[in-house]
Amino acid sequence: MASTGKSKRNAVVHDNFLEALRDLGKGVVDEVKTQAKQIVASDLPESFGISGSGVLNPNESVSLSQLQSAESRGEQQAESRFRQQLAELQRQQEAFASRQTAEIRQQILALKQEIQTFAKSAGEFAQEVQKATAQIPSRPGIYHKNFFIHLREVIMTLRKRVESSRNWLATANARAGKRGFYWGQVSKSGTKYMLSSERYMVMSTG
Repeated sequence: MASTGKSKRNAVVHDNFLEALRDLGKGVVDEVKTQAKQIVASDLPESFGISGSGVLNPNESVSLSQLQSAESRGEQQAESRFRQQLAELQRQQEAFASRQTAEIRQQILALKQEIQTFAKSAGEFAQEVQKATAQIPSRPGIYHKNFFIHLREVIMTLRKRVESSRNWLATANARAGKRGFYWGQVSKSGTKYMLSSERYMVMSTG
């Protein structure tokens, strides 16, 4: 029954290392004791000449120190197994984090390329506007008037959005600069800067 429960726990795929560590640590004490007893039971016949049935033959004896030594070896082996499981779990988590970082990096590169394409399109749009407004038609009519009214509305809408985007981007860049300064000071001064009033001002305004 204990081995079945253990196999179920190993079948669970954990994305969060802390959660996985907590789940793994819930029954580690009982598991170590169980494994230690199993190792002791299998180790006694080989170490002390006890028959495989577990029954002492005439003139056979096992001292308390021998039992304690076998139990200690069993606990050490059980602890070693647990540490191996923990190391494997940490390795899987690091591999998952590495893959996730690589995926995010690729997504950011794609977004940057798309933004640069939009910026280039905006520049081309400005050139087309200059062409459209460079000359007044020789025989202007209602169509031309409506065209320029619509063009003005489009440009005003775009300008509002650009201004809003520019303000947001300036704020984001300022916050990024403050965060870079903050972590630079932390790496230089350690907890002394983290507890200073200057740190509070930087974080509260960012």
